[in-house]
Amino acid sequence: MTHPADDLFLRLQTALAGEYSIERELGRGGMGVVYLAREVRLAREVAIKVLPPELAANPERRAQFLREAQTAAGLSHPNIAPIHRVDEVQGFVYFVMAYIAGETLAERIATRGPLTPHHASRVLREVAWALTYAHANGIVHRDVKADNIMIERATERAVVTDFGIASLAHTDARTSDGQVAGSPHYASPEQIAGEPVDAASDLYSLGVVGFFALTGRLPFDAPTAREVCAMHLSMRPPSIASLAPTVPAKLAQLVERCLAKRPNGRPASAAAFAEAVEQSIEPPREIPAPIRVWLTKTNQTGVGRPLVAAYLVLAVSGIALRSGAVALSLAAGGLLAAGFWLVPSLLRAQRVLSAGYGVEDLRVAIRDYWIKRREEEAYELSPRGGGITTPKALAIFGVSAITTAALQAFSFISPTGWLMPLAGLAGTISAATGVLMLGRVIRKKLNPQLGSWQIKFYGGKWGERWLKLAGIGLKKHTPAQTLSQLTEVALGRATDALYEALPKNVKKQLKQLPSTVRRLEEDAKTLRGEIERLDASLIALDSDIAHSQLRDDRTRLRADVEHTRQRAGDRLAATVAALESIRLDLLRLQMGDGRVESVTETLEAARDVGDELRAYVEATEEVERSLRPRLPLAPRTSSP
Repeated sequence: MTHPADDLFLRLQTALAGEYSIERELGRGGMGVVYLAREVRLAREVAIKVLPPELAANPERRAQFLREAQTAAGLSHPNIAPIHRVDEVQGFVYFVMAYIAGETLAERIATRGPLTPHHASRVLREVAWALTYAHANGIVHRDVKADNIMIERATERAVVTDFGIASLAHTDARTSDGQVAGSPHYASPEQIAGEPVDAASDLYSLGVVGFFALTGRLPFDAPTAREVCAMHLSMRPPSIASLAPTVPAKLAQLVERCLAKRPNGRPASAAAFAEAVEQSIEPPREIPAPIRVWLTKTNQTGVGRPLVAAYLVLAVSGIALRSGAVALSLAAGGLLAAGFWLVPSLLRAQRVLSAGYGVEDLRVAIRDYWIKRREEEAYELSPRGGGITTPKALAIFGVSAITTAALQAFSFISPTGWLMPLAGLAGTISAATGVLMLGRVIRKKLNPQLGSWQIKFYGGKWGERWLKLAGIGLKKHTPAQTLSQLTEVALGRATDALYEALPKNVKKQLKQLPSTVRRLEEDAKTLRGEIERLDASLIALDSDIAHSQLRDDRTRLRADVEHTRQRAGDRLAATVAALESIRLDLLRLQMGDGRVESVTETLEAARDVGDELRAYVEATEEVERSLRPRLPLAPRTSSP
């Protein structure tokens, strides 16, 4: 609530008396102060933004504020907060806009932590729709940031506010006094450099919003605005995957692409960005019960890990003491403890594998599981989650510490039997709240990284080997409930089911079919990884300006990478088509319309597709070896 002694509040209310009744201040920034008010005539809540008197005293700034606000007032879109009125009265320059009951995106993240990928994609899509409409009307926002995006409480709709410093496209990005128009943490490189800005500048700012929404931190941060601006101009942001491993790769790459230093490296338009966001993420899905049980049991905190750790410490100590007998006995005990820990884990993996689920199912489920866990953890650590919050713990810690010191000091001056126990109790409370406070800070800091070890383990070769070990000799069943899968995985499962239904003599004739299908699945997976890697390379080329003097060379390199990506996409389509052909031939065979010879011919063609893929990969690696000395590409993560 604004204090009655606030001079700006009193003078503004005096000027608007009879038309608006101001209730309280909502926020303030470099370009104005926003108040919550009630419009007298229509009895509705509105937000009033007033240009600070020191800025309104500048005739050029006043005229610019009025002109640009009047231009933005012509915008009408569901995801844009409408401006009802732009006016000037008794020296105050202000505009009145709809009040959105809710909280800003910045407030949401501050209280609940990063958004889930699904929620973040919705916010980004709706903001992109708003910007698409504004850009179509020739308006560039110039101040897209988390503080200017409202999340409506009733509907969770994202609403873009504060078009007050918006401008016509291709206008100067600096104000008349040379300051950057907008917020340094969200400003685009061309905006910071004072160059004319267009829709691509808003897309850069939206990329910063997306980075912040997904990770809970800004891509560039420093003590001063000058340092932040320098980072926008010269530094590459950290990867989203390194900060929030649960974010789908496509969504992370799309947001990172918005942060390209050069405008032509960003998405073509806000509309194209919105469409790409929609395609980059799938809606949350229900995890089947067998996988859910496996995840819960696997991630439970038990005594196994501490026991193994204790044995390892003791074993190392025994070796350090050069006591062979002690070291041997402790090592044997450690192996026994590890067995008690690993065997149940192996049995749990066997149960979920025997239910018909594979490594791809587990990868999908693990990511979704940790997205939910991260959201739950963020809520628990927020003030809304209940319990002792960090500020409360800090207050209790401070009071208890001061009380402890005071009681101990007084006990020396006037020794009394009950003072020292009280001092001990206060000290205990102080220590406990200190540990609690530190624990909450650490948990909040590490929250985005929850599950990263499990995602990396099962996403790599060691996770596959572990599951292969668990699956030795198992008879798999058809799962009662499936997770949505990549096309090649779904085709592989369908082909397996059709093959198992064939008569024994036919299966014997087609004994090479399962291995061919597995190889095609692996090839398709490799190609998808290759496409993601090439997408990351394109983002790196667009955002890296360390070699700006090699612009022509960079352009040629980008064209080569794009051509390689197109070829990888074509090979992926051919690989999936080969799998589809095998499935169709088996269906015809099952219906009595096909021949074993046709399936054999299809398998031969599929093996040719695989041979062509390996030749393609070898050629691609040769090209990359010739390109890498000039400009680095994203590292290759896997190969067939």
